[in-house]
Amino acid sequence: MCGSTIGQVSGKGSGYYGCCAAVRGACGNKLLVSRRITEKAVLAAIKARLGDPASIHYVLQRVEAEVARLHAHLPEEIQLKRAALTSEERRIANYIDFIGDGKGTRALGEALGEAEQKVAALRAELQAYETSARSLFEAPPVEWVAERLAALQALLEAEPTKSALILRRVLGPVRVVPVVPEVGRPYYQAETALQVLELIEAPEGGSNWLSWWRRWELNPRPKTLSRRRLRR
Repeated sequence: MCGSTIGQVSGKGSGYYGCCAAVRGACGNKLLVSRRITEKAVLAAIKARLGDPASIHYVLQRVEAEVARLHAHLPEEIQLKRAALTSEERRIANYIDFIGDGKGTRALGEALGEAEQKVAALRAELQAYETSARSLFEAPPVEWVAERLAALQALLEAEPTKSALILRRVLGPVRVVPVVPEVGRPYYQAETALQVLELIEAPEGGSNWLSWWRRWELNPRPKTLSRRRLRR
């Protein structure tokens, strides 16, 4: 297998992908594959993925479970922060009582200021923890996923300009890797990481796609590997 970069090496016709090193005579991999065939194969693989909402829903459920596992410490952290906040607020109340009784000193005033700063920091931390707890990713219903994927299918087939932008966001970089099997002709294999959560993002233009479903932005984006053979 050639480890060199694969890219478009010819503009003839619709263009051809091949080994960039081979063009310079530094590699023996002369295999070329039509850009048109490559794009059709990748689109076919994407459409096959979009036609299986149950699989996409399963990935989303796994993401939900993993996010819940990573944030399992939140309830305990929230409880500890609340206890610490209550303690500091009680301390401030005591300081104020002392000052009100005419027992105020410079040291007491400084201690009051430090306690107030600590309370402000604790409140900010507590708010952040509580926001995280409320914002944990939850997988949408499979029916919603199916409806969203059906709309994406139609967009990919009907609007080439928007399709290109969506594909760039959903797929990211597409690698074309040369493969030499023990039996049969050599071929290129296209590999890309499907950004599953991008598939269910609300489309541009602000449509009514469960607008409340935006909490995923705070969480990691899962990827599923999509592969497709590209023969000459």
